[in-house]
Amino acid sequence: MMNRSFSRRDFLKLVGYTSTAAALWGCAPRSASPTFTPVQAPSNSEDEFIAAALRRITLGPLPEEIAHAKRIGFKAFVEEQLAPQTLDDSALVQRLEHLTVLDMSASELVALEKRSRPVTELVQATLLRAVYSRRQLYELMVNFWSDHFNIYVLKTKDRFLKVVDDREVIRPNALGSFRELLSASMHSPAMLIYLDNASSTKDGPTENYSRELMELHTLGVNGGYSQTDVVEVARALTGWSVTLPRNGGEIGKFIFHEHTHDNQAKQILGVDFPAGQGIQDGEQLVDLLASHPSTADHISYKLARRFVSDSPPPALVSRASSAFQTSRGDITAVLRVILFSDEFRASLGLKLKRPFEYFVSALRQTNADAALSGASSKMLRQMGQTPFFWPSPNGYPDTATEWLNSNDLMARWNFALGLAVNAFPDTQIDWEELAGSTSHAEILDTLSLRLLGNILEEDIRQYMLEQASMITGMDPAFSIGALLLASPYFQYR
Repeated sequence: MMNRSFSRRDFLKLVGYTSTAAALWGCAPRSASPTFTPVQAPSNSEDEFIAAALRRITLGPLPEEIAHAKRIGFKAFVEEQLAPQTLDDSALVQRLEHLTVLDMSASELVALEKRSRPVTELVQATLLRAVYSRRQLYELMVNFWSDHFNIYVLKTKDRFLKVVDDREVIRPNALGSFRELLSASMHSPAMLIYLDNASSTKDGPTENYSRELMELHTLGVNGGYSQTDVVEVARALTGWSVTLPRNGGEIGKFIFHEHTHDNQAKQILGVDFPAGQGIQDGEQLVDLLASHPSTADHISYKLARRFVSDSPPPALVSRASSAFQTSRGDITAVLRVILFSDEFRASLGLKLKRPFEYFVSALRQTNADAALSGASSKMLRQMGQTPFFWPSPNGYPDTATEWLNSNDLMARWNFALGLAVNAFPDTQIDWEELAGSTSHAEILDTLSLRLLGNILEEDIRQYMLEQASMITGMDPAFSIGALLLASPYFQYR
Protein backbone atom coordinates (compact mmCIF):
# COMPACT_ATOMS: atom_id res chain seq x y z
CA MET A 1 0.00 0.00 0.00
CA MET A 2 1.35 3.40 -0.97
CA ASN A 3 1.60 6.06 1.73
CA ARG A 4 3.24 9.38 1.04
CA SER A 5 2.54 13.08 1.32
CA PHE A 6 1.76 14.76 -1.99
CA SER A 7 2.70 18.43 -2.35
CA ARG A 8 1.04 20.98 -4.57
CA ARG A 9 3.91 20.47 -7.02
CA ASP A 10 3.19 16.74 -7.10
CA PHE A 11 -0.42 17.45 -7.98
CA LEU A 12 0.53 19.78 -10.80
CA LYS A 13 2.95 17.24 -12.24
CA LEU A 14 0.09 14.83 -12.87
CA VAL A 15 -1.24 16.79 -15.82
CA GLY A 16 -2.76 13.69 -17.38
CA TYR A 17 -5.00 13.15 -14.37
CA THR A 18 -6.17 16.75 -14.16
CA SER A 19 -6.82 17.16 -17.88
CA THR A 20 -8.75 13.90 -18.02
CA ALA A 21 -10.85 14.91 -15.02
CA ALA A 22 -11.56 18.23 -16.72
CA ALA A 23 -12.54 16.46 -19.92
CA LEU A 24 -14.96 14.20 -18.08
CA TRP A 25 -16.70 17.30 -16.75
CA GLY A 26 -16.73 18.99 -20.15
CA CYS A 27 -14.28 21.65 -18.93
CA ALA A 28 -11.57 20.86 -21.48
CA PRO A 29 -11.31 19.65 -25.09
CA ARG A 30 -11.75 15.92 -25.53
CA SER A 31 -10.09 15.07 -28.81
CA ALA A 32 -10.96 11.52 -29.81
CA SER A 33 -13.05 11.17 -26.67
CA PRO A 34 -16.69 10.03 -26.73
CA THR A 35 -19.69 12.25 -26.41
CA PHE A 36 -21.64 11.42 -23.27
CA THR A 37 -24.09 12.90 -20.83
CA PRO A 38 -22.88 14.02 -17.37
CA VAL A 39 -24.58 11.12 -15.62
CA GLN A 40 -25.99 7.69 -16.31
CA ALA A 41 -29.63 7.19 -15.43
CA PRO A 42 -30.45 3.76 -13.99
CA SER A 43 -32.21 1.24 -16.17
CA ASN A 44 -35.66 -0.08 -15.39
CA SER A 45 -34.30 -3.11 -13.53
CA GLU A 46 -35.11 -3.17 -9.82
CA ASP A 47 -31.54 -4.01 -8.86
CA GLU A 48 -30.15 -0.99 -10.68
CA PHE A 49 -32.88 1.21 -9.24
CA ILE A 50 -31.97 0.10 -5.72
CA ALA A 51 -28.25 0.73 -6.28
CA ALA A 52 -29.03 4.20 -7.62
CA ALA A 53 -31.64 4.98 -4.95
CA LEU A 54 -29.26 4.11 -2.13
CA ARG A 55 -26.83 6.66 -3.51
CA ARG A 56 -29.56 9.22 -2.89
CA ILE A 57 -30.80 8.17 0.57
CA THR A 58 -27.40 7.34 2.07
CA LEU A 59 -24.11 9.18 2.16
CA GLY A 60 -22.64 6.55 -0.15
CA PRO A 61 -23.94 2.96 -0.05
CA LEU A 62 -21.72 0.07 1.01
CA PRO A 63 -21.89 -3.20 -0.95
CA GLU A 64 -23.51 -4.98 1.98
CA GLU A 65 -26.18 -2.26 2.24
CA ILE A 66 -27.03 -2.60 -1.45
CA ALA A 67 -27.18 -6.40 -1.13
CA HIS A 68 -29.43 -6.09 1.94
CA ALA A 69 -31.76 -3.66 0.17
CA LYS A 70 -32.01 -5.98 -2.82
CA ARG A 71 -32.96 -8.87 -0.52
CA ILE A 72 -35.71 -7.06 1.40
CA GLY A 73 -36.79 -4.47 -1.20
CA PHE A 74 -36.38 -0.71 -1.34
CA LYS A 75 -39.45 0.16 0.72
CA ALA A 76 -38.48 -2.20 3.52
CA PHE A 77 -34.96 -0.76 3.52
CA VAL A 78 -36.34 2.77 3.81
CA GLU A 79 -38.59 1.72 6.69
CA GLU A 80 -35.55 0.30 8.50
CA GLN A 81 -33.75 3.59 8.00
CA LEU A 82 -36.76 5.56 9.24
CA ALA A 83 -36.49 3.65 12.54
CA PRO A 84 -32.79 4.30 13.28
CA GLN A 85 -33.05 3.17 16.89
CA THR A 86 -33.50 -0.39 15.60
CA LEU A 87 -30.13 -0.37 13.81
CA ASP A 88 -27.10 -1.40 15.85
CA ASP A 89 -24.51 1.40 15.74
CA SER A 90 -22.12 0.05 18.35
CA ALA A 91 -19.15 0.13 15.94
CA LEU A 92 -19.67 3.87 15.49
CA VAL A 93 -19.94 4.38 19.24
CA GLN A 94 -16.46 2.93 19.64
CA ARG A 95 -15.07 5.43 17.12
CA LEU A 96 -16.62 8.29 19.12
CA GLU A 97 -15.37 7.20 22.56
CA HIS A 98 -12.31 9.49 22.51
CA LEU A 99 -14.47 12.57 21.86
CA THR A 100 -15.38 13.68 25.37
CA VAL A 101 -17.11 17.02 24.72
CA LEU A 102 -20.23 15.51 23.13
CA ASP A 103 -21.97 14.86 26.45
CA MET A 104 -20.71 17.92 28.32
CA SER A 105 -22.99 20.64 29.65
CA ALA A 106 -22.56 24.21 28.47
CA SER A 107 -20.85 25.08 31.77
CA GLU A 108 -18.34 22.26 31.32
CA LEU A 109 -17.68 23.26 27.70
CA VAL A 110 -17.04 26.89 28.63
CA ALA A 111 -14.60 25.79 31.33
CA LEU A 112 -12.38 23.80 28.95
CA GLU A 113 -8.81 25.04 28.83
CA LYS A 114 -8.56 24.56 25.06
CA ARG A 115 -11.32 26.80 23.72
CA SER A 116 -11.22 25.35 20.21
CA ARG A 117 -11.87 21.81 21.44
CA PRO A 118 -15.72 21.89 21.37
CA VAL A 119 -15.78 22.96 17.70
CA THR A 120 -13.01 20.57 16.67
CA GLU A 121 -14.61 17.55 18.33
CA LEU A 122 -18.14 18.40 17.17
CA VAL A 123 -17.00 18.60 13.54
CA GLN A 124 -14.99 15.39 13.88
CA ALA A 125 -17.96 13.59 15.46
CA THR A 126 -20.25 14.81 12.67
CA LEU A 127 -17.91 13.41 10.01
CA LEU A 128 -17.38 10.11 11.83
CA ARG A 129 -21.13 9.64 12.21
CA ALA A 130 -21.72 10.40 8.55
CA VAL A 131 -19.03 7.98 7.38
CA TYR A 132 -19.47 5.08 9.79
CA SER A 133 -23.07 5.12 11.02
CA ARG A 134 -25.47 2.45 9.79
CA ARG A 135 -28.24 5.01 10.31
CA GLN A 136 -27.58 6.73 7.01
CA LEU A 137 -30.94 8.33 6.28
CA TYR A 138 -30.99 9.66 9.83
CA GLU A 139 -27.55 11.24 9.37
CA LEU A 140 -28.74 12.79 6.10
CA MET A 141 -31.68 14.31 7.94
CA VAL A 142 -29.44 15.57 10.75
CA ASN A 143 -27.40 17.28 8.05
CA PHE A 144 -30.58 18.67 6.46
CA TRP A 145 -31.94 20.15 9.69
CA SER A 146 -28.51 21.48 10.69
CA ASP A 147 -28.67 23.57 7.53
CA HIS A 148 -32.35 24.45 7.93
CA PHE A 149 -31.78 25.68 11.50
CA ASN A 150 -28.27 26.84 10.72
CA ILE A 151 -26.09 28.18 13.54
CA TYR A 152 -22.62 29.54 12.76
CA VAL A 153 -20.44 27.69 15.22
CA LEU A 154 -17.75 30.38 15.41
CA LYS A 155 -20.07 33.12 16.71
CA THR A 156 -19.15 33.98 20.31
CA LYS A 157 -20.70 31.52 22.79
CA ASP A 158 -22.00 29.27 20.00
CA ARG A 159 -18.53 27.72 19.97
CA PHE A 160 -19.80 25.91 23.06
CA LEU A 161 -23.57 26.02 22.76
CA LYS A 162 -23.78 24.42 19.30
CA VAL A 163 -22.51 21.18 20.85
CA VAL A 164 -25.58 21.20 23.11
CA ASP A 165 -27.89 22.27 20.26
CA ASP A 166 -26.69 19.39 18.10
CA ARG A 167 -27.23 16.91 20.94
CA GLU A 168 -30.53 18.21 22.33
CA VAL A 169 -32.27 19.91 19.40
CA ILE A 170 -31.28 18.51 16.02
CA ARG A 171 -30.38 14.89 16.61
CA PRO A 172 -33.32 13.84 18.86
CA ASN A 173 -35.88 15.38 16.48
CA ALA A 174 -34.44 14.72 13.01
CA LEU A 175 -37.06 12.09 12.18
CA GLY A 176 -39.78 13.10 14.58
CA SER A 177 -42.34 15.87 14.79
CA PHE A 178 -41.56 19.17 13.11
CA ARG A 179 -43.50 20.95 15.84
CA GLU A 180 -41.23 19.46 18.51
CA LEU A 181 -38.14 20.25 16.45
CA LEU A 182 -39.25 23.85 15.96
CA SER A 183 -40.03 24.26 19.64
CA ALA A 184 -36.64 22.84 20.63
CA SER A 185 -34.91 25.24 18.25
CA MET A 186 -36.89 28.23 19.52
CA HIS A 187 -35.80 27.35 23.08
CA SER A 188 -32.19 26.66 22.03
CA PRO A 189 -29.66 28.96 23.72
CA ALA A 190 -27.38 28.56 20.69
CA MET A 191 -30.11 29.83 18.35
CA LEU A 192 -31.20 32.62 20.68
CA ILE A 193 -27.63 33.91 20.81
CA TYR A 194 -26.87 33.36 17.12
CA LEU A 195 -29.86 35.42 15.96
CA ASP A 196 -29.68 37.91 18.84
CA ASN A 197 -32.96 37.12 20.58
CA ALA A 198 -31.21 36.59 23.90
CA SER A 199 -30.90 40.37 24.22
CA SER A 200 -34.42 41.19 22.98
CA THR A 201 -36.54 43.10 25.51
CA LYS A 202 -39.79 45.05 25.54
CA ASP A 203 -37.78 48.27 25.50
CA GLY A 204 -35.59 47.11 22.63
CA PRO A 205 -37.09 44.18 20.69
CA THR A 206 -34.83 42.71 18.01
CA GLU A 207 -36.26 41.52 14.71
CA ASN A 208 -33.35 39.38 13.51
CA TYR A 209 -34.66 36.10 14.90
CA SER A 210 -38.33 36.84 14.27
CA ARG A 211 -37.63 37.48 10.58
CA GLU A 212 -35.52 34.34 10.08
CA LEU A 213 -37.96 32.26 12.12
CA MET A 214 -40.66 32.96 9.53
CA GLU A 215 -38.60 33.37 6.36
CA LEU A 216 -36.22 30.42 6.82
CA HIS A 217 -37.48 28.12 9.56
CA THR A 218 -41.23 28.00 8.90
CA LEU A 219 -43.37 29.97 6.42
CA GLY A 220 -40.81 30.69 3.72
CA VAL A 221 -40.05 34.00 2.02
CA ASN A 222 -43.41 33.95 0.20
CA GLY A 223 -45.32 32.49 3.12
CA GLY A 224 -47.81 35.32 3.55
CA TYR A 225 -46.34 37.25 6.48
CA SER A 226 -45.81 41.02 6.60
CA GLN A 227 -43.36 43.39 8.26
CA THR A 228 -46.01 43.95 10.91
CA ASP A 229 -45.92 40.20 11.64
CA VAL A 230 -42.13 40.39 12.00
CA VAL A 231 -42.51 43.14 14.59
CA GLU A 232 -45.27 41.28 16.45
CA VAL A 233 -43.28 38.02 16.56
CA ALA A 234 -40.31 39.94 17.95
CA ARG A 235 -42.58 41.32 20.68
CA ALA A 236 -43.93 37.83 21.43
CA LEU A 237 -40.40 36.52 21.96
CA THR A 238 -39.08 39.33 24.15
CA GLY A 239 -37.65 37.89 27.34
CA TRP A 240 -36.69 34.57 25.73
CA SER A 241 -33.07 34.51 26.73
CA VAL A 242 -30.07 32.53 28.00
CA THR A 243 -28.56 32.18 31.47
CA LEU A 244 -25.21 33.89 31.93
CA PRO A 245 -22.28 33.04 34.26
CA ARG A 246 -23.36 35.20 37.20
CA ASN A 247 -23.22 34.32 40.87
CA GLY A 248 -22.01 30.81 40.10
CA GLY A 249 -25.17 29.89 38.19
CA GLU A 250 -25.36 27.44 35.33
CA ILE A 251 -24.32 28.78 31.94
CA GLY A 252 -26.17 28.48 28.66
CA LYS A 253 -29.67 27.41 29.70
CA PHE A 254 -32.93 28.77 28.32
CA ILE A 255 -34.56 31.30 30.60
CA PHE A 256 -37.67 33.47 30.33
CA HIS A 257 -37.35 36.95 31.81
CA GLU A 258 -40.89 37.97 32.72
CA HIS A 259 -39.82 41.53 33.53
CA THR A 260 -38.40 42.15 30.03
CA HIS A 261 -41.33 40.59 28.15
CA ASP A 262 -43.84 42.72 26.26
CA ASN A 263 -47.13 41.64 27.87
CA GLN A 264 -49.41 43.77 25.72
CA ALA A 265 -51.84 42.18 23.24
CA LYS A 266 -50.52 41.18 19.80
CA GLN A 267 -51.83 39.92 16.49
CA ILE A 268 -49.74 37.58 14.34
CA LEU A 269 -50.84 36.26 10.95
CA GLY A 270 -54.36 37.38 11.79
CA VAL A 271 -54.44 35.47 15.10
CA ASP A 272 -54.96 37.30 18.40
CA PHE A 273 -52.44 36.87 21.22
CA PRO A 274 -54.17 38.16 24.40
CA ALA A 275 -52.41 40.49 26.80
CA GLY A 276 -50.74 39.08 29.89
CA GLN A 277 -49.77 35.67 28.48
CA GLY A 278 -46.10 35.90 29.37
CA ILE A 279 -44.11 32.96 28.05
CA GLN A 280 -47.31 31.54 26.56
CA ASP A 281 -46.96 34.07 23.73
CA GLY A 282 -44.02 32.06 22.46
CA GLU A 283 -45.72 28.72 22.99
CA GLN A 284 -48.79 29.89 21.06
CA LEU A 285 -46.43 31.07 18.32
CA VAL A 286 -44.85 27.61 18.06
CA ASP A 287 -48.26 26.05 17.43
CA LEU A 288 -49.29 28.75 14.95
CA LEU A 289 -46.13 28.50 12.83
CA ALA A 290 -45.79 24.70 12.96
CA SER A 291 -49.36 24.14 11.78
CA HIS A 292 -49.49 26.86 9.14
CA PRO A 293 -50.04 25.63 5.53
CA SER A 294 -47.18 27.81 4.30
CA THR A 295 -44.83 25.97 6.67
CA ALA A 296 -45.99 22.65 5.24
CA ASP A 297 -45.30 23.95 1.72
CA HIS A 298 -41.90 25.39 2.61
CA ILE A 299 -40.59 22.32 4.45
CA SER A 300 -41.95 19.97 1.77
CA TYR A 301 -40.30 22.00 -0.99
CA LYS A 302 -36.94 21.89 0.76
CA LEU A 303 -37.16 18.15 1.42
CA ALA A 304 -38.13 17.48 -2.19
CA ARG A 305 -35.23 19.64 -3.32
CA ARG A 306 -32.89 17.71 -1.05
CA PHE A 307 -34.00 14.25 -2.17
CA VAL A 308 -35.27 14.76 -5.72
CA SER A 309 -34.26 17.83 -7.70
CA ASP A 310 -32.90 21.36 -7.51
CA SER A 311 -36.29 22.37 -8.96
CA PRO A 312 -38.67 19.83 -7.43
CA PRO A 313 -41.89 18.98 -9.29
CA PRO A 314 -44.79 21.07 -7.92
CA ALA A 315 -47.13 18.06 -7.85
CA LEU A 316 -44.72 16.18 -5.59
CA VAL A 317 -44.32 19.17 -3.29
CA SER A 318 -48.11 19.46 -3.09
CA ARG A 319 -48.53 15.80 -2.09
CA ALA A 320 -45.74 16.08 0.47
CA SER A 321 -47.32 19.22 1.91
CA SER A 322 -50.66 17.42 2.24
CA ALA A 323 -48.91 14.62 4.13
CA PHE A 324 -47.24 17.20 6.39
CA GLN A 325 -50.58 18.77 7.25
CA THR A 326 -52.52 15.52 7.61
CA SER A 327 -49.85 14.00 9.88
CA ARG A 328 -49.39 17.24 11.85
CA GLY A 329 -45.79 17.60 10.81
CA ASP A 330 -44.62 13.98 10.99
CA ILE A 331 -41.28 14.16 9.17
CA THR A 332 -41.27 10.46 8.29
CA ALA A 333 -44.70 10.75 6.67
CA VAL A 334 -43.41 13.47 4.37
CA LEU A 335 -40.29 11.45 3.54
CA ARG A 336 -42.37 8.41 2.58
CA VAL A 337 -44.33 10.48 0.06
CA ILE A 338 -41.11 11.76 -1.48
CA LEU A 339 -38.99 8.60 -1.43
CA PHE A 340 -41.72 6.30 -2.72
CA SER A 341 -42.75 8.63 -5.54
CA ASP A 342 -42.33 8.21 -9.29
CA GLU A 343 -40.60 11.61 -9.30
CA PHE A 344 -37.92 10.27 -6.96
CA ARG A 345 -37.31 7.25 -9.19
CA ALA A 346 -37.08 9.40 -12.32
CA SER A 347 -34.59 11.81 -10.76
CA LEU A 348 -31.88 9.35 -9.77
CA GLY A 349 -28.41 10.28 -10.95
CA LEU A 350 -29.33 13.91 -11.60
CA LYS A 351 -28.60 15.61 -8.26
CA LEU A 352 -25.08 16.93 -7.64
CA LYS A 353 -23.47 15.91 -4.39
CA ARG A 354 -22.54 18.86 -2.26
CA PRO A 355 -18.93 18.79 -0.96
CA PHE A 356 -19.97 17.16 2.33
CA GLU A 357 -21.81 14.35 0.54
CA TYR A 358 -19.01 13.90 -1.97
CA PHE A 359 -16.37 13.79 0.76
CA VAL A 360 -18.27 11.31 2.93
CA SER A 361 -19.36 9.06 0.05
CA ALA A 362 -15.77 8.81 -1.21
CA LEU A 363 -14.62 7.61 2.21
CA ARG A 364 -17.53 5.24 2.69
CA GLN A 365 -17.41 3.61 -0.72
CA THR A 366 -13.64 3.11 -0.69
CA ASN A 367 -13.91 1.51 2.76
CA ALA A 368 -11.48 4.10 4.12
CA ASP A 369 -10.15 3.86 7.65
CA ALA A 370 -10.32 7.55 8.57
CA ALA A 371 -9.79 9.38 11.85
CA LEU A 372 -11.14 12.58 10.27
CA SER A 373 -9.09 14.74 12.57
CA GLY A 374 -6.56 16.31 10.25
CA ALA A 375 -5.51 16.46 6.61
CA SER A 376 -8.56 14.89 5.01
CA SER A 377 -11.02 17.12 6.87
CA LYS A 378 -8.95 20.15 5.87
CA MET A 379 -9.64 19.16 2.27
CA LEU A 380 -13.35 19.36 3.07
CA ARG A 381 -12.80 22.92 4.26
CA GLN A 382 -11.10 23.70 0.94
CA MET A 383 -14.14 22.29 -0.85
CA GLY A 384 -16.25 24.74 1.14
CA GLN A 385 -18.58 22.74 3.38
CA THR A 386 -17.19 22.10 6.81
CA PRO A 387 -20.18 21.36 9.08
CA PHE A 388 -21.47 24.39 11.01
CA PHE A 389 -19.10 26.86 9.31
CA TRP A 390 -21.68 28.64 7.12
CA PRO A 391 -21.98 32.15 8.62
CA SER A 392 -25.42 33.09 7.25
CA PRO A 393 -28.67 31.75 8.75
CA ASN A 394 -29.84 30.23 5.45
CA GLY A 395 -27.45 27.25 5.69
CA TYR A 396 -25.25 25.75 2.98
CA PRO A 397 -26.73 26.02 -0.56
CA ASP A 398 -28.54 23.00 -1.96
CA THR A 399 -28.39 23.57 -5.72
CA ALA A 400 -25.70 22.60 -8.22
CA THR A 401 -25.17 26.15 -9.51
CA GLU A 402 -23.74 27.13 -6.12
CA TRP A 403 -21.09 24.40 -6.20
CA LEU A 404 -20.01 24.11 -9.84
CA ASN A 405 -17.13 26.42 -10.66
CA SER A 406 -13.48 25.89 -11.55
CA ASN A 407 -12.14 26.42 -8.03
CA ASP A 408 -14.64 24.03 -6.46
CA LEU A 409 -14.00 21.36 -9.10
CA MET A 410 -10.23 21.63 -8.68
CA ALA A 411 -10.63 21.17 -4.92
CA ARG A 412 -12.71 18.03 -5.54
CA TRP A 413 -10.14 16.66 -7.99
CA ASN A 414 -7.30 17.33 -5.57
CA PHE A 415 -9.18 15.50 -2.84
CA ALA A 416 -9.88 12.55 -5.14
CA LEU A 417 -6.22 12.29 -6.09
CA GLY A 418 -4.99 12.67 -2.52
CA LEU A 419 -7.43 9.99 -1.37
CA ALA A 420 -6.43 7.66 -4.20
CA VAL A 421 -2.72 7.79 -3.39
CA ASN A 422 -3.23 7.67 0.41
CA ALA A 423 -1.73 11.14 0.78
CA PHE A 424 -3.70 11.94 3.95
CA PRO A 425 -1.94 10.65 7.10
CA ASP A 426 -5.26 10.22 8.96
CA THR A 427 -6.88 8.17 6.18
CA GLN A 428 -5.95 4.85 4.60
CA ILE A 429 -7.51 2.90 1.72
CA ASP A 430 -6.51 -0.58 0.65
CA TRP A 431 -6.81 -0.16 -3.11
CA GLU A 432 -5.32 -3.57 -3.82
CA GLU A 433 -8.16 -5.23 -1.94
CA LEU A 434 -10.77 -3.02 -3.60
CA ALA A 435 -9.39 -3.55 -7.12
CA GLY A 436 -8.73 -7.27 -6.78
CA SER A 437 -6.69 -7.34 -10.01
CA THR A 438 -3.75 -5.83 -11.88
CA SER A 439 -5.60 -5.61 -15.20
CA HIS A 440 -6.70 -2.07 -16.08
CA ALA A 441 -9.99 -3.31 -17.52
CA GLU A 442 -10.84 -5.53 -14.54
CA ILE A 443 -9.86 -2.79 -12.10
CA LEU A 444 -12.08 -0.27 -13.90
CA ASP A 445 -15.08 -2.61 -13.95
CA THR A 446 -14.65 -3.67 -10.32
CA LEU A 447 -14.27 -0.12 -9.05
CA SER A 448 -17.08 1.14 -11.29
CA LEU A 449 -19.46 -1.39 -9.77
CA ARG A 450 -18.39 -0.42 -6.27
CA LEU A 451 -18.31 3.35 -6.70
CA LEU A 452 -20.98 3.93 -9.36
CA GLY A 453 -23.27 0.94 -9.01
CA ASN A 454 -22.81 -0.12 -12.63
CA ILE A 455 -20.21 -0.64 -15.36
CA LEU A 456 -19.61 2.35 -17.60
CA GLU A 457 -21.00 2.44 -21.11
CA GLU A 458 -18.49 1.02 -23.57
CA ASP A 459 -17.37 4.25 -25.26
CA ILE A 460 -16.76 5.97 -21.91
CA ARG A 461 -15.15 2.84 -20.52
CA GLN A 462 -12.66 2.69 -23.38
CA TYR A 463 -11.91 6.39 -23.09
CA MET A 464 -11.12 6.09 -19.37
CA LEU A 465 -8.95 3.03 -19.95
CA GLU A 466 -6.96 4.92 -22.57
CA GLN A 467 -6.52 7.93 -20.31
CA ALA A 468 -5.64 5.85 -17.25
CA SER A 469 -2.92 4.04 -19.21
CA MET A 470 -1.29 7.39 -20.04
CA ILE A 471 -1.09 8.56 -16.40
CA THR A 472 2.38 7.63 -15.26
CA GLY A 473 3.81 7.43 -11.77
CA MET A 474 0.70 5.90 -10.24
CA ASP A 475 -0.45 2.37 -9.58
CA PRO A 476 -3.34 1.50 -11.98
CA ALA A 477 -5.77 1.09 -9.07
CA PHE A 478 -4.81 4.54 -7.79
CA SER A 479 -5.17 6.28 -11.14
CA ILE A 480 -8.43 4.56 -12.06
CA GLY A 481 -9.82 5.11 -8.57
CA ALA A 482 -8.90 8.79 -8.73
CA LEU A 483 -10.52 9.24 -12.14
CA LEU A 484 -13.73 7.55 -11.03
CA LEU A 485 -13.92 9.61 -7.83
CA ALA A 486 -13.27 12.81 -9.79
CA SER A 487 -15.72 11.99 -12.56
CA PRO A 488 -19.27 13.38 -12.73
CA TYR A 489 -20.53 9.79 -12.57
CA PHE A 490 -19.47 9.59 -8.91
CA GLN A 491 -20.24 13.18 -8.02
CA TYR A 492 -23.90 13.01 -8.99
CA ARG A 493 -26.35 10.96 -6.99
